[in-house]
This record gives sequence, structure tokens and C-alpha cells, in this order.
Amino acid sequence: MTTDSPTYVVAPFNGPVEIGLRALCVLTAGYPAFYTLQQLVVFDYLVVHSDDVPGGPAGLHPQTPHRGGEILVRRGVLQGGLALYESRGLIERAYQANGIFFAATDKSAGFLDSLSTEYLKVLRERADWVVESFGLLDGADLDAMV
Repeated sequence: MTTDSPTYVVAPFNGPVEIGLRALCVLTAGYPAFYTLQQLVVFDYLVVHSDDVPGGPAGLHPQTPHRGGEILVRRGVLQGGLALYESRGLIERAYQANGIFFAATDKSAGFLDSLSTEYLKVLRERADWVVESFGLLDGADLDAMV
């Protein structure tokens, strides 16, 4: 007698775990600021492709043709990533009169500090750069820049 167990496919690259981790890094860099989903979509693109910005640091991922279209498909995966890390108490969601906003929690920095890969170190540097460079732009200014 055999039992079939369900098979789950987890996308290792640009799936909810990775894109959620990138968002967590951005939110932690901006703590205690709150950002909209659209801001986080743009910030995620800028973290990955920071070399698209004149004078920006080297990108996390290689430059590929048509990468500009990536920004259009990030939203759904990012929502899943935010929900994943929110379910672990690392991201909080706030409902405000002008929309839904996300922020890191007081546990976020400690969680990220417990991870010690070179990729995460560079990711956190890019997240700091994105927040310092673009964190004060409102959604309209950020969209115009992109």
C-alpha cells in the first residue's frame, strides 16, 4: 500500500521566499517607516538592478534584456512574500485612509542578523542604498523616476 503525498514546487529564484526576504531587508533598512506595495515593488526592482541607476552600486543579479518588464510581474509574488514574512511576525501591515502599508517589526533586524550569507550581506547593503536614495519619494515621484 502506498500513500501519495502532495508535491509542492517552490521557486528558488524570485519566488515568495526570496522576494519576501528582499522586501524584509528594505523594510528593516527603513524601519520604522511604512511603505506601500507599489513602493516595495519598485524598491525590489532597484535592489536587484541597482546598476540601472546612474551611479548606483553593482546589481545583485545580472543585467538581462527586457528586465524592465520584471516590474510588472513582481506584484503578485511580492504579495505572497509579504504574507509569508508577516505570518512569522517579521512584517506588519497597516490599513490607513490612503491605503495599505507595510513595515518591519522589532523582530526583523534580529532575524536578518542571524543569517550570515554573502548574498544577504550584499542584499542588505543594496536595501540600505535604496532606502537612503529613494525612501522619501512618494509613490507618484517614485513611479515617475522608474
